[in-house]
Amino acid sequence: MAKKKSTPTKKIASEKSKERKRQKEEVATKLRNLPQRAKEEIIDDVMTGEIVTRQFSSFANFLREQSVIGIGIGLVFGTQTKTVVDSVMKSFVNPLTMLFLPGQKALADRSVQISFHGRHAEIVWGAIVYALFSFVMVALVVYIIYRLFRLEKLAKKKDA
Repeated sequence: MAKKKSTPTKKIASEKSKERKRQKEEVATKLRNLPQRAKEEIIDDVMTGEIVTRQFSSFANFLREQSVIGIGIGLVFGTQTKTVVDSVMKSFVNPLTMLFLPGQKALADRSVQISFHGRHAEIVWGAIVYALFSFVMVALVVYIIYRLFRLEKLAKKKDA
């Protein structure tokens, strides 16, 4: 039967465990030589600090693992990017489409009227094209910034 090889992660965990045990023994030795009141104060301080640290660490891990911060940043960033793209669409793209498309309507106002058995319907196709173009521009800007700043490196690696 083949002997199992120890992985580097297991070795590190084992070393950390040994170090923690050594630290506990050292603290226990020091505590034995202190007066009772000093022991109680130290234990209270350590327990309070350890609990707070553990809770904060747990909360920070939750935020990282669930990508809460990334979602928040992405939401704010996406909203602001959308505002900029809307401004570019309104101030730049709409006037350009007025030059190339017949009539004096902006892209978002372009429509076609359909009649069927005496009933009429107006389909505002320009608004759909405008929204799609706006979406593609927002996605492109977000992707370029994501790649430019190499934000994929900020994601926490998941253990396999």
